[in-house]
Amino acid sequence: MMKLPLLLLLLLSAPALAAPRAAFVLRIEGSDAFVDLGRADTAQPGERLRVYRVIEARHPSTGKVLRDRFLLGEATVLEAGETLSRIAAPDELLARMEVGDEVEQVNAPAPRERPTTPGAATPAQPPAASATASSGPSDAERTALRTAWNTALKLPPAERAKVWEGFLANWPQSDLAGPIRTEISLLREAPVASSTTKVPASPVPPVLKVSAPTSALTDELITVSLSSLAGPTPRAVMVHWRERGSPTYRTVHMVAEPHGHFRATLPKEASVEPAIEYYVEAVEPSGATLAAGGLPSRPQHITIRRPPRDESIEYRNRSRVRVSNEYVDFNRFKGNDVYNLFEADFLYRVYTTVHAVRVGFGNYRGTGTPRAQLDDPSIPGEEVGYTYGFSELEVRMHPSLALLVKGTAGVTRDGLKGGFDLGLRIGSETGTSLLIRGATIADIGARGSLALSWDAVKNWPMSAEVVVTNEPIGEDLGVRLIYTVGRSITPWLDVTGRVSYQLRDINHSGLGFGLGTTFHW
Repeated sequence: MMKLPLLLLLLLSAPALAAPRAAFVLRIEGSDAFVDLGRADTAQPGERLRVYRVIEARHPSTGKVLRDRFLLGEATVLEAGETLSRIAAPDELLARMEVGDEVEQVNAPAPRERPTTPGAATPAQPPAASATASSGPSDAERTALRTAWNTALKLPPAERAKVWEGFLANWPQSDLAGPIRTEISLLREAPVASSTTKVPASPVPPVLKVSAPTSALTDELITVSLSSLAGPTPRAVMVHWRERGSPTYRTVHMVAEPHGHFRATLPKEASVEPAIEYYVEAVEPSGATLAAGGLPSRPQHITIRRPPRDESIEYRNRSRVRVSNEYVDFNRFKGNDVYNLFEADFLYRVYTTVHAVRVGFGNYRGTGTPRAQLDDPSIPGEEVGYTYGFSELEVRMHPSLALLVKGTAGVTRDGLKGGFDLGLRIGSETGTSLLIRGATIADIGARGSLALSWDAVKNWPMSAEVVVTNEPIGEDLGVRLIYTVGRSITPWLDVTGRVSYQLRDINHSGLGFGLGTTFHW
């Protein structure tokens, strides 16, 4: 019986037998740093680690890429987790250390004893040769070893033996020469299968490890990495991420690094409170897609929080005072279908579920005439008026979704009356948003509106709005088209102007104008 599991074990553990596993600095926080060495790698508190800077450069004459590493200094393991360790380094080393630097244990685990070829004496080597062999196989030898293994899997025993003999011909000084000769002997003794019979290849399942922080700060870039520990190295790796609560994922392709490592840094906008969700997929050499970490329906999570030094930002830009006046005409300045609205308010942002509270007062004065009588100058218009106060709550259900509830109470010509306004904002309060509102106004009428606001031009906020209303006397419906543009004069003062066109029908229309001032701090 061929001892294929023995050779598989030797193949997959060859780097570990020959040299310590390459590890990397994953994160630096203050005086601490984190590396991907844990108790599974025999790391323990108090152990010394060496930190190296890896340099790659292309030779200008030969075009060959040269790679080397240089010692930065030594650090100490403070706390060892299962797969990560928290380390401390001297200040001069910490100032030079960067994410991506290589880390190596000073006292690496002793290599296990390798099996020797039974019945054959291994020629003695001079001390210099032994010292060279103990340094471990080169990257080229490891690549050749993996290629030979993948090729031999698909062949019958006799041809497998030839593959391994070819490997030994190219690498006669390999540390695995003894076990490979044993395997060749076993393959030669195996019964000869029919020439038409193919030995089914037993695929080696890939072993992939995804590394990412469990928490990050809003001003911090997030790095996600993947290591191929066993089996075929993936052809490509992707990390899919989204803000928590978002319906869609965004994709970032990982960059391949030496020794089966892949790494990707998410864009800066990924660091959004309160958390992001992600999952990682790998594309095998065959083209099949493999879930390496998380699933679209069950993603991994990274908690995002604001740095302590930024807490004071919450106390800025909380208050706002706005004063505005608007004149609206529906009948070409004939004075029989017109109104004027003055309003002033104060807003305070609470930054909780109740995001903001707004209070204010207004004065509404207008004259209205039924549409059928607008062209008869002998019929006087009906005058309306409403002096009122109001309060409004903005309830934020999501950073991009808020509900606005407003109530009014005031005096009309018939006494004390009230009104109600309900709105839904989709998007940012101070950026791009869509606002849908509906309102009833005491003894005046009702209105429904749809407003799109944007801030694409810095310091020039703009909006476009469509309003359907039966103001000012609650009789005939009219449509208003409104365009508003603002200008930031100082960090605490904005001015706005608006122009509108409104009509009852094709024969009864007019223009409107408005001005406003906003103070915020």
